[in-house]
Amino acid sequence: ERSISLELSSERYPFTIYAGYSMPHYWQSLWEERRLALLSLAVTSSLLAWLEWWVLGRPGSPNDELKRALRAREFVPYLQPLVASDDGSMVGGEVLMRWQHATEGLIRPDLFIPQAEESGLIVPMTSQMMRSVANQLGRVQAELPDGFHISFNISAAHCHDFSLLSECRTFLDHFAPGKVVMVLELTERELLVADHQTISLFQQLDQMGVRLAIDDFGTGHSSLRYLQQFHVDYLKIDQSFIRRIGTESLSRHIVDNVIDLASRLGLALVAEGVETREQADYLRGLSLDELWSLVVHIGDTTLFPPRADLVSLLRTPRP
Repeated sequence: ERSISLELSSERYPFTIYAGYSMPHYWQSLWEERRLALLSLAVTSSLLAWLEWWVLGRPGSPNDELKRALRAREFVPYLQPLVASDDGSMVGGEVLMRWQHATEGLIRPDLFIPQAEESGLIVPMTSQMMRSVANQLGRVQAELPDGFHISFNISAAHCHDFSLLSECRTFLDHFAPGKVVMVLELTERELLVADHQTISLFQQLDQMGVRLAIDDFGTGHSSLRYLQQFHVDYLKIDQSFIRRIGTESLSRHIVDNVIDLASRLGLALVAEGVETREQADYLRGLSLDELWSLVVHIGDTTLFPPRADLVSLLRTPRP
């Protein structure tokens, strides 16, 4: 048992004082004399430790983390170029959302977009993308060709109210008339119900000059229904069909049928994921009035803007 002792001798008188106590008795005495102070210190320390954990290390839910990233503006736009099939000029781009996480780096969209759509956070995230792209592109619009197409993917949740009208109007107000064509792409991850409100919304968007595209056409069950219910301007042939041109006859037949359908309906086409000379030559040989193709792999998209990259991309000739 550990103990503490003290010896004190008098220099004037012939006696000595001895004092001592064991450590358990010391803590017992301290507790009896300073009980309230010790309790206060313990509570205060616990509160400070909890507060530090809450601020710095609290594990949040996926939705909480998405909300935090939205406030921190960690969702950044990438640009996927759209290139004319006849002369290789860049005629537009599709805006792709990426998550530049503060600690994890760049996060792929398939790891957060489904959660964002399920929670409804995809709406403010897309709105933030529109504002960011408008601000960045508006500063370099003199470098853009007239009619430069900029497309955004929108979810069904974004079509439930008319806030999309004001957001598109604000986007277009950043540019001179005719400088930019705004395109909204419908996906089939969520079913879009063609009720009176949605139809009215798309009619007003059409009057504003905003165009509508069906993304990944041919991969889901809603594409043909969208063609019947909405005024569609573009069909985007899914890259899974384009990738198999030259290697699989069935995919080529599907591409031929989609092109024939678009021609009969008077729709423009975008071929997604054109990456080889054989694919490009095959599509050019179909004598389409308007056929665009993506010129880079999905993993090699060009960071948007920055200005130097955007300008050089516009001026770089392509075969």
